[in-house]
Amino acid sequence: MRARAAFAIVPMIGLVLVLAGCAQQPVGPAAPIAPAQLAPGPALAASAARQTVVEFIEAYRESPDQGIGRLKQLVIGPDLQSWVRWLDVQHREFDGTIESAADVRDVEFMGAVTARRIPFASVRLSASVLFRFDPRDDDPIDLVRVLDGPVTLIRTAAGTYRVEDLLRNGVPMSDSIQPLRHQVRTVGGVTVQLDSLFMFPPKWQFNVVIRNASPHDVSLDPDGAALFVDRGDGFERVEGVLTASLGTVPAGETVEGLMVFQAQRSADGRVLSLVYGTRPRPLRFEFPLQDLVTAVPPPAPTDVGPAETAPS
Repeated sequence: MRARAAFAIVPMIGLVLVLAGCAQQPVGPAAPIAPAQLAPGPALAASAARQTVVEFIEAYRESPDQGIGRLKQLVIGPDLQSWVRWLDVQHREFDGTIESAADVRDVEFMGAVTARRIPFASVRLSASVLFRFDPRDDDPIDLVRVLDGPVTLIRTAAGTYRVEDLLRNGVPMSDSIQPLRHQVRTVGGVTVQLDSLFMFPPKWQFNVVIRNASPHDVSLDPDGAALFVDRGDGFERVEGVLTASLGTVPAGETVEGLMVFQAQRSADGRVLSLVYGTRPRPLRFEFPLQDLVTAVPPPAPTDVGPAETAPS
């Protein structure tokens, strides 16, 4: 797939950007379902759950070429729905081609359980998805997503399941996805919404929506677009990479984009900053993260293979 062109507001080192309705969403378990909780299910349920997982892997693999429509239909819950949404932005903004291959080694139905009147199922998966990112002006790089471990599904109808959570490189995906609700700033007719933060090692990816209701195009000030860390005697700037969509926002339009930085040990003392326009009247948007990011996921286990050191 050749995505439309993207540019880095600051110099790109490697492939930093390579990461990754209104009805009430069911809330899944806080951890993968324990085997002791599971009961054997009928053959139809077992077959449907396994098939959903196989289709999920294939939809993930084909998403750079075919889009996220199929993948979107196979997930449930706010975390994975957010991941699918911003995966689409990532593919769209990547300046180059993406090839992919899947290796499904084992898909085993573990059983089913009903908790809080929600019908869950668990499937043990051993699979990997390889993505080869070939940027326009750099060497290609192969990144492996190791998806070994339990997959939690929710039954939405008879014989129909959707994926609610799974392990990626040894860590539950839900642990690495942080919704950031009500984080909206409006200045001079421009609104910045900090939608969510993905903490897939070794990067932090902030997912941002910009709405420009002003009568003029607005352009990003590269000096003001960064993550700042309070060191006590001043703020240290952490350089990152921003997608091209955030560079200039035309009047009357809305754009989605990504801000990617090296993973941080904590959110304490950290402020995400965006500045549009230039002096004497820049539009400044700042988001202190200390009270927003309450938990940072642990690093990926050391036995998940080559993907453990790959950008997310």
